[in-house]
Amino acid sequence: MKLQTKKLLLQIGGFLVSIAPIIIVVAFNWGDYTSTVARKVSLSVGGSAALIIILLKAMGKIPKDIKPIVKYSIAFVLVLLLDPIIQNLKTLLGMALLGEVLDVAIFSWQIKKIDREIQAQTTANAMQSQTQMIIDAINNQNNAQSGNNEGRV
Repeated sequence: MKLQTKKLLLQIGGFLVSIAPIIIVVAFNWGDYTSTVARKVSLSVGGSAALIIILLKAMGKIPKDIKPIVKYSIAFVLVLLLDPIIQNLKTLLGMALLGEVLDVAIFSWQIKKIDREIQAQTTANAMQSQTQMIIDAINNQNNAQSGNNEGRV
């Protein structure tokens, strides 16, 4: 398997392992979170907004110079809409911590190892290419000299 593919699969696995504990807790408590229609609507809107923000952040599309009033307004609205989940925040943060610990323990060191292998392979390929260029240049020079010597004989 190519190193780049292996690295990508490890990154995906690390991401899934890091969010799995949170997903399990949310799924387990989903009945409590959505016990009323108002809570369902609140979670739907808040979850959608949070997902959009996460996707924008992942794509690097969130502007760097957002005014503090806008940041606090977005945070306030998200907290207000996600209130049923936030009441269970201690458990969710514990699960997020567990997910990150699992990611670091299982995937992060492997990803770093593969990064080092990719860099070593790139360096080796560059050195091999340069060595081949030098050998070709020497061969060309030797061929040119032998062609000159043959004309003199």
